[in-house]
Amino acid sequence: MTISRAVAAMLTAILLAGTARAATLEGGSITIKRGEQAKFAIVGSAVPSDLRADCTLSDIAGSASLMFDGEHYIAMSDLAVGETITLRRGETREYRLAGVADAAAGGYIAFNFTGAAAAMCFPGMACDGAGDGATSVTVTCRDAAD
Repeated sequence: MTISRAVAAMLTAILLAGTARAATLEGGSITIKRGEQAKFAIVGSAVPSDLRADCTLSDIAGSASLMFDGEHYIAMSDLAVGETITLRRGETREYRLAGVADAAAGGYIAFNFTGAAAAMCFPGMACDGAGDGATSVTVTCRDAAD
């Protein structure tokens, strides 16, 4: 009889984990300057679960380099933790993030504004605006609609 109780307890634990609320992103819109970070907490799940979010990088008034960061987040989409994003004046980038997150461990995703994108100029090229770094970038993230 103790074996059946153990099996019942294990099945209950599996069912509870399967019905646990999925992780969500504490979204918003943050304007950051060079050296700052737009950080979004992952909340709402006691066990590692799927996270889907949409993020937009906009209001870029020059060149910018941002690094995507995450803690207790495993990317399953194109934007991986540690990846550098290079942006140009007037550009808007949208990312659909998908991954596994552990909100209970204090998970988050973030975008770090590391500086101006380095320009490549070869001899004889017009390099106007090569040093034109953005003063700020707006990062907006929210849970995915699907």
